[in-house]
Amino acid sequence: MPPTKLTTPIAVGFVVAMSLLAVERTRCRAQPPTVASTDPSERPENPLAAEYRSCDADNDGLLTEAEYLNRVGQKSPIRLREFKVFDHDGDGRMNLAEFLTVAVGQPEDQRGTIPDPVILLVEASLKELTSHWGEWDQDGDALLALKEFENAAIGKRVRGLELTAFRDWDLDRDQKVSREDAARLLEIAFGVRTPEGGLLRSKAGRVVDWRLFRRLKADREGFVNRDVYLKALGPLADAEKQQWLASTDKNGDGRFNYAEFATSNHRTDPVATFLHLDADLNGRLTPEELETLSADQLPVAKRLFPGFDDDDDGALSLREYQLTPLVNLLASWESAQDTDSDGKLELVEFRFHSGVALEGLSAEYFRRLDVNEDQSLSLDEFPFVTSHRPPIEIYVQLAGGKIMTITIPDYPIICSPEISPDGRWVAVDGWKHGQSNVTAHLLVASLEQDEVRDLGIGCIPHWSADGRRIAYSKYGRGVFLRDFEGDAEEESIDPQGWAIHFSTDGLKTAYVKGGGNLVIHDVATDEKRFIFPDGNSPYRYIEHNFTWSPDSQRICFKGHRPNGAIDVGIVSVTGGDPKLRVRCDGKDVQSDLAWLADGNRVMFPKLPPAGQHSQIFEIDPDGDKPAVRYPTQPKDRNNGGLCWSRDGKTFVYMSTK
Repeated sequence: MPPTKLTTPIAVGFVVAMSLLAVERTRCRAQPPTVASTDPSERPENPLAAEYRSCDADNDGLLTEAEYLNRVGQKSPIRLREFKVFDHDGDGRMNLAEFLTVAVGQPEDQRGTIPDPVILLVEASLKELTSHWGEWDQDGDALLALKEFENAAIGKRVRGLELTAFRDWDLDRDQKVSREDAARLLEIAFGVRTPEGGLLRSKAGRVVDWRLFRRLKADREGFVNRDVYLKALGPLADAEKQQWLASTDKNGDGRFNYAEFATSNHRTDPVATFLHLDADLNGRLTPEELETLSADQLPVAKRLFPGFDDDDDGALSLREYQLTPLVNLLASWESAQDTDSDGKLELVEFRFHSGVALEGLSAEYFRRLDVNEDQSLSLDEFPFVTSHRPPIEIYVQLAGGKIMTITIPDYPIICSPEISPDGRWVAVDGWKHGQSNVTAHLLVASLEQDEVRDLGIGCIPHWSADGRRIAYSKYGRGVFLRDFEGDAEEESIDPQGWAIHFSTDGLKTAYVKGGGNLVIHDVATDEKRFIFPDGNSPYRYIEHNFTWSPDSQRICFKGHRPNGAIDVGIVSVTGGDPKLRVRCDGKDVQSDLAWLADGNRVMFPKLPPAGQHSQIFEIDPDGDKPAVRYPTQPKDRNNGGLCWSRDGKTFVYMSTK
């Protein structure tokens, strides 16, 4: 896989942002300072410092917004955004230190120091500890011996470090914990340094992709071989691989260590990315602006509110954005394991490194992501790895937009919903966790009261027009009909059939036979015939949950051709010619189609792009326009199998988180 999927958009963002700034930024004529300074940033040869002084019209050592904007003689939106973003303390004045952080394409080593919220977390924790140091240091030597350390219970004073021991804090192994030891341990715990002491953050705000470096196998001397690195880059073009290699192996000796890697392009650039994402130039990132991130970043981006929006203004400032997991590629945060498979993530499971590394930052993230403050993370709050499967819910959208939900606790896996003609029941097939497909049960849930009927083994249910009978399949045993009420015996229609459906008028059924053909069955006469001439179907496989047209004249289905193509096709069930019409490509269509009562729409779910939710789409069966998303459905859930009532007033579909 590519080294870091954040790198490409960041690099593009930097180029775009810098090109815009270059167009806008016509600098004032630099004037030499009247007083020489020993501060390197204020020497006359520093063009940025010289420019700063030339723009300070009232010579008070600070730039107002007007002074900053007047450099080009007009209120440029980009300039105004610059002032808002880089006035880091928000006091409405820009001092020289803030001015030098404005990203205008200068080399990184010439840029000023961007305030880093992660470092601020370290400083705040250290201040808390050192404020009590004198109380704990009973012998007055400025060091904490084992007994003093235990009495102080230092670890319990920093979230995430509650389980740390004396040995963790005594980094120099002198049997004492100094303030320097505490500072260094906090830097390791919050991702400022590696346990070996390597810096993970630069003064310009860039953060090393430590998750990648940790995946690279280094030798005993700490060097990564060229071939190991190129293999880790994955399926990239040779030219692109060489660019990455030149970035890491700067001296061209065929290997690199962490020190070289830490100055490579394998670092996030939050300032450039922030400016690129800020499309409206207001100095804040809204949830909508974050949606322009790549698909692999979106699952995390969607969970940043409200936890990282410290001022609750509905958008992220640069400092708020700098703190997010999107910037701090120190671990694959979304790879945390739900080890007890309970569907929730506890703090003890939110771990990414042995020892102390990242424990403080992980705990800070956990606190922010735990929106409901129940001391655990749900999948709604953050994506993580779990074998737990939330129960599938039946969503029933009634006339007027009201929605009711139904779950069947004994059967958390349910599919193929079909609403009864009288609108009182929904039939589904269901499994328990760990059961195979052949054990599927026919389940019928009431829409009026808390009642679920288990009709025994069967799947893919479908109601007759009068609601008295149900058609269904059994794995390996064919297709059947049975009465809904009572204990009537089932009627076998075809032991080689599969996925039987009543026509809308109830006079016929259709089912798949031989994998790639449809059989039309006359209920009254028991006459059966193939849609396509026997042995001459263009399909090798037709999927279940096809749909009849409201006039019972056509069937819409998903079919697989021998050459691998997948169609959403429509055939006529009358006469000798099926009149096959391929409506659209079916490769991303899921097997559950519904033809609405108005006859003008066919609906189906579509497989989602990576990191997104499956959604329901609709097409005109007789048109040629592409499918469009059905608007009345939740965007933040996976929506699947569906059915419309015969009167077109009730919409039923399956939904899960």
